[in-house]
Amino acid sequence: MNQRKGELAAGLNKPPAFKRTSFCPPLLLYKMMYRPLEFLSEVGERYDLVRLGWLGVPFYLVTGPELVKQLLSDTKRFAKGSLFKKLEIVLGKGLVTLDGKEWIEARRRVSQAFARGLMADQQQIVVRHTLELAARLKADNRSTAFDLDLLMSELMMRVAMELLFGATSDDVDLDEFHDAVDVCNDYARYRIWSLVPERWNTPRRRRFVRALATLDSVVRRMIERRRRETPAELDRRSDVMSLLLGCGFEGAELRDHVMTMLMAGHETTAGSVTFLLGLLARHAEVQDDLYDEVAGLAPASVPLGELPLTEAVWRETLRLYPSVPMLDRQALTDVSLGDYRIEAGANLIWSPYVMHRKYFERPETFDPTRFLPGSPVAPGTYIPFGEGPRMCIGKSLADMEGVTITALLCRQFSIEPAYSAPLRVRPMITLRPESGFVVRFRPRAAAGRVAGESATAQVGGPEELACAGGLAD
Repeated sequence: MNQRKGELAAGLNKPPAFKRTSFCPPLLLYKMMYRPLEFLSEVGERYDLVRLGWLGVPFYLVTGPELVKQLLSDTKRFAKGSLFKKLEIVLGKGLVTLDGKEWIEARRRVSQAFARGLMADQQQIVVRHTLELAARLKADNRSTAFDLDLLMSELMMRVAMELLFGATSDDVDLDEFHDAVDVCNDYARYRIWSLVPERWNTPRRRRFVRALATLDSVVRRMIERRRRETPAELDRRSDVMSLLLGCGFEGAELRDHVMTMLMAGHETTAGSVTFLLGLLARHAEVQDDLYDEVAGLAPASVPLGELPLTEAVWRETLRLYPSVPMLDRQALTDVSLGDYRIEAGANLIWSPYVMHRKYFERPETFDPTRFLPGSPVAPGTYIPFGEGPRMCIGKSLADMEGVTITALLCRQFSIEPAYSAPLRVRPMITLRPESGFVVRFRPRAAAGRVAGESATAQVGGPEELACAGGLAD
């Protein structure tokens, strides 16, 4: 089995264990700001529900699968918590930040926009941009080292411009946009735990205001361009903004939904593909097996649902590095969560990052075989996109992008680390790479199969990671 037997029994087959502990507010604040997931992994390892305390406000960590399922499914008793509310400074009132009846109505209308069968058209956009990147990589000197974070951010920005806006990257300064996304991401994470009043005009806030203005100008320019088109022209388009316009979104509402999809869609997938390629660079045997699966594909063909190892590599990457590693809910009333009473107003954190380690054997080991057909995963222990009615609306699109890019690049290249260094991540709203992601691409025609580490080599324990909260609907 993939799960550790002792933890599986404690978490799934017995009444959930509860731990009441306490941290002095400054210590808890420090841990949640600078090493949140390492800290939460430590306190959540042995218990399904942990009360941490927070200046008199009940503050819980929930890791029991059945408890998390209830937490995410019961939208009448549990609303979005403070982590989500702080994201309004960037996203406005989009799917990620809305709640209650407003969220139900917005989710219904956005779902209508995504209901059209456009996955094949959207995949061709991903294929075209990935093949263009591959051609550029082949034209470069083989000794050139590339920062995967920058490379994949550029690729996903080109994809996002066309998928979201029907535009080209010529309409945007990619470097400026990437920097603006990073500044907004970092500022939103800072605001979640900062005690500094939002109205204070600090240098950090001034940088954020400038960065947000950059993102807003891109979004508003694209919206105005699309508004000038006729209904017939809009109907022929498959980009997300045209679909939202067709469903009646206008004004600030349209801006907020587009900004949410731009930040959530571009940022999270770019990070996930970066982690995936960084892991493959250190596990040559996995690369070789993956190459055997995709080598016979037609140049521009990636048949979804027919590449079990490619999909397993993608899923294992999201297990180790979930794009949305930490989220929260707030109890609207006194409520029972499993066998325990939760006070009204309590904040409850749930963390895919913590659960993906707590309920799997050798949790820090990169082992895609755990997700191959015939290798069952216990229900509720693997939730990179959440679950319940608020499951990420972009899951299918993200899966398609991740599998397509992986198959196309690994068919043409072997990937090697440019230097020996552990993979480290930095505390942002989404999980982002920090160091150890500089690689070289060797064309497969020249490289052939490469020798290297086993398919189950270690990627480093929590002490090597500095992780933060996430972003999801």
